[in-house]
Amino acid sequence: MQRNLEQILDTILHSSELLEEEMKQKSNLKNLTARQLYCIELIKNMHNPTLTELAKKMNIAKASISVMIDRLEKNNFLYKASSDHDRRTAHVHLTSEGLKAASLHTDLHKKISELLTAEMTESEKEILIVLLNKSVKSLQKIEKIAH
Repeated sequence: MQRNLEQILDTILHSSELLEEEMKQKSNLKNLTARQLYCIELIKNMHNPTLTELAKKMNIAKASISVMIDRLEKNNFLYKASSDHDRRTAHVHLTSEGLKAASLHTDLHKKISELLTAEMTESEKEILIVLLNKSVKSLQKIEKIAH
């Protein structure tokens, strides 16, 4: 049975959520939300951002990011350090637990990629990459409008 795009996306997203939950249950990250894991991954990729930079990247209010960061700090996933240049600004750094959480999220993405393309030839994978890059470009336009 051929599925339409909405059904395919629904299946991919649902399967990704199930896989993420399974991986979290097998680790010590059971209590992290998807949003918190995304935040941890961003901190790693942004190389110790400020709260303002992180809030902007996540497209949430600074007060909301402060609450999330405080919770993650309390659970030993990260810590804040004052900037060397401006004591009013704090940079967010991952602890070893935070780095493990970021790795779990990266591993999840890798596993989903492998599962999605398991039945594809190399040529089909290349075509999929081209098409998904076009889709991402469209989504990034929406992101820019939201800012």
